[in-house]
Amino acid sequence: MPRITNISQMWTLLNVFTYDTVGNERPVNHLNEWGGFSRVLKMPVFTAWRDATTYDQVAKTTSAVVSDSNWGSKVGTNNQERWVDYALQHAGEAAFFIIHAVDDEAEVRKIAAIDAERVIVGRIRRDGTRSIVTGQPRSI
Repeated sequence: MPRITNISQMWTLLNVFTYDTVGNERPVNHLNEWGGFSRVLKMPVFTAWRDATTYDQVAKTTSAVVSDSNWGSKVGTNNQERWVDYALQHAGEAAFFIIHAVDDEAEVRKIAAIDAERVIVGRIRRDGTRSIVTGQPRSI
């Protein structure tokens, strides 16, 4: 597998698309969108910052907050919510991959690394305003 060094490469690897405001298919904007539909996985896929994930050692599952409607006017939230709704209406399955930040406390984060060898695939659920995917790793 080629080394993945940025989000755009990961979207390409997973063959991810989204829709524009009039319903035309287009590539995910790697600068300000954090989810879309993967033709490779055949389901919505999201990004998740490492510090927004938890690991359950008993169940051997990883969970991540993949969207929060309280993110409000942040660019990308509407796109994220579109794919959460899609997943909930189509079997409730979704995936995410983990991104490590250079500085978890920075207001505008920079990517230090991407876990590109695997995605976490599982069930998506809403918990108040947050949407959470819980699943197990799958190699890409």
